[in-house]
Parts: sequence; structure tokens; C-alpha cells
Amino acid sequence: MDEFNRRSFESGGGSGLVMFLAGAVVGAAAALILAPSTGADARAFLGRRSRELADDVATRGKKLWDEHGDRVTDAVKRGYEQAAGTMSDAVNRATDSGHSM
Repeated sequence: MDEFNRRSFESGGGSGLVMFLAGAVVGAAAALILAPSTGADARAFLGRRSRELADDVATRGKKLWDEHGDRVTDAVKRGYEQAAGTMSDAVNRATDSGHSM
């Protein structure tokens, strides 16, 4: 242990507490002085950026739909038709098995 720390340790906890409080005050003051903006400015910035992000997502979504919408629509239509055919076959088999009993 170096001389400064040994003296602080031997003199009791009071000086350590004072040093901690002094550091906390200096840190709080530095944070207030160096803060980049006020709360209102930060909220305005975040609101503006979130609107820009939402607009960007909407624009990209529209672009993707324009590029791939036909394929998606066709795939959904084929899936619906296949599901309807499978359901119809299942109902017909169930009806046929009910009649044969």
C-alpha cells in the first residue's frame, strides 16, 4: 500500500467518505456542464428521429411490396387454394366414411 492510501486507511473512514462526496459533487457538476442538450431538446430529437425511421421503414416496405408483391399475392392465393382443396377432400372422406357405416 502506498503512503497516501495507508494514511487514509489508518486515519479512519471519515476522510474516505469526504473524498467520495467531493468526487460525486465534481462528477455531477461536470455532467451538468458537459451535457449535450436539455431534456426538451433530447425529446424533440428522439421524436424527430423516430418519425424519420418510421417514414424510412414505410418507404422500404412500399418498395419491397412493389418489387415482390405479385409473388407474395400468388403464393398466398396458391396456399389458400391448396388448403381449401385439402379441406374439401377431408370433408368428402369424412362424409363417405359416415355413409359407409
